[in-house]
Amino acid sequence: MNLKIGRPSLPFCRLQRWWNLSLLAVVILFGRQDAGAAAFQIFNATEFSKIIDTNSVLTTNATINTWLEGPVWIPSGGYLLFCDQNNNKLKKLVPPNTVTDFLAPPTNTLYNGTMLDAEERLLACQAGTNGLRVVMVTNNVVTALVSNCNGLKFYSPNDLVVKSDGTIWFTDPAYNGYSFPRAGFAASLCVYRYNPANGTCTAVITNGITKPNGLCFSPDETKLYVADSDTAQHHILVYSVTASNTLTGGSVFANITNGIPDGIRCDVDGRVWSSSGEGVYIFTPDTHLIGKILLTRTANLCFGGAQYKTLYMTGQPYVTSLPVRVAGTPSLKKLRFSFDGSNVNLRWPAPSTGFVLQQTGQIENPAAWTNVTVTPVTTNGENLVGVEITNSAAFFLLQLN
Repeated sequence: MNLKIGRPSLPFCRLQRWWNLSLLAVVILFGRQDAGAAAFQIFNATEFSKIIDTNSVLTTNATINTWLEGPVWIPSGGYLLFCDQNNNKLKKLVPPNTVTDFLAPPTNTLYNGTMLDAEERLLACQAGTNGLRVVMVTNNVVTALVSNCNGLKFYSPNDLVVKSDGTIWFTDPAYNGYSFPRAGFAASLCVYRYNPANGTCTAVITNGITKPNGLCFSPDETKLYVADSDTAQHHILVYSVTASNTLTGGSVFANITNGIPDGIRCDVDGRVWSSSGEGVYIFTPDTHLIGKILLTRTANLCFGGAQYKTLYMTGQPYVTSLPVRVAGTPSLKKLRFSFDGSNVNLRWPAPSTGFVLQQTGQIENPAAWTNVTVTPVTTNGENLVGVEITNSAAFFLLQLN
């Protein structure tokens, strides 16, 4: 059998260079007001139309007079978690507007960035002086993952992202914990990589950035974007990621002209979505500004909802959401394969809420993809499907339902 493992999640996802200066325009389109004004500032109408319908309605899901951070979508439950920093709580939002307490940690723990790993387990940064670590939260039980790097403490872990190899990358800008510098703590404000497989922590960015804050990988994980939220910089840097998980480069990818970049995320086509002092900026992979979602000051954002096509935004004092036309990178899951002599074994992380394994013999025909009817076996945190080897070509991918 000629076997091809398709790109994870969505077929025909490709990074493109779309910018065409002949399309350049600045247009303000006001959306319907829904418990708060929403507007779009568009710099490339053609590209903007691919990602947002300007008739879409902005929803205000919660109004809490405090600083709101770290949203993450929980697909298995169909709800959003976010951080109520002033009240030192993790909150749960069941759309559209049911908000309850999810976790009330010890005083001054201050949860900030949150993320799910490939097995849909909740990871979080504890930025307060009673935390200063990265943790896993399972059934309200908090387990510390990493609380120092080579014996030196963190100032205030802020945001994190998980690579498909399981490594956890996080930032330490010294916002909510201890001021920099301090004896017994790291000598600089760094970006770190933690490997749960062997317990090692490595500082991967130690200079060239003043306040490392939000971060995200490109869909193919060859680039790491890091927000420098220092008020004198207010830009996003981009680094190349090597096969051995080291970084090179560190050039300016984009500038945020109103406020600072805090939370950043990529969609499946490689666009970068950044929080700002006036809402959300959206950039092409080759640095051009497509447009803005104009709200109030936005601290953080994530993709969630059905097929990860809802953008959730947190700031002060709102949690808002907007349907979009493109999925976020949480909808990418890596499909791996191996041979056992008679079968091809396909593996991907378990659980995989909202995903289905598909196959085709005609990759050029999008309508030819069909669901694999074999029920996967779950073992060691992975789904496993065995496919009999034949002389026919077969292509496989994971697709969102």
